[in-house]
Amino acid sequence: MLTCDVTSEEKVMRSCAVQMRELVGQITATLVKEYFADSPMGDSPRPEIRPPAEPRALAELERRAGQSLEAGYRQFLSLTDGLEGFPLMLLGCQDWEPGGWGEVAEEFRETILDSGPEDVGVLPGTPLFPVAVNADRSNGIFLIDTAGFAEERFWWTGEGDSFFFVGFADVLAFLNDAGSCDPRESL
Repeated sequence: MLTCDVTSEEKVMRSCAVQMRELVGQITATLVKEYFADSPMGDSPRPEIRPPAEPRALAELERRAGQSLEAGYRQFLSLTDGLEGFPLMLLGCQDWEPGGWGEVAEEFRETILDSGPEDVGVLPGTPLFPVAVNADRSNGIFLIDTAGFAEERFWWTGEGDSFFFVGFADVLAFLNDAGSCDPRESL
């Protein structure tokens, strides 16, 4: 019988994957409860879990982003290629097809770039890649590459709000329960 040694890094990655599955499960359960608590004519968006993104699609998304995907976001997309049911649409690989939510997210990105994000510490030229957007293009979440000057990889902005998160798991936890963490408001 062969035994395989598992490195510390592999153990951490497996643990993070399990935690992401649990977090996505909790969030989905919350969204489903909210959806069914509404009347049939209610305003709650219908939650939708999608099939996982293929490795090829993840590689293409990373090329499109122009930066490495944060590990938690990659794990999220490996579970569900986007998630509907929040006021914000959590984007997946398939949303970047022509006519998809990616186009809406790009419009919001251009609005943010025009408004000068430097006032919250986002340096000019910082790569901003949309990972979530709402339908009216007034809120969005960006994967950011701060080139080492800050540990935060996600920026939620819109309607006067600005929140920075270290990882995508923090973003999901905050979406599920705003009291779950205390994100920074500027870099």
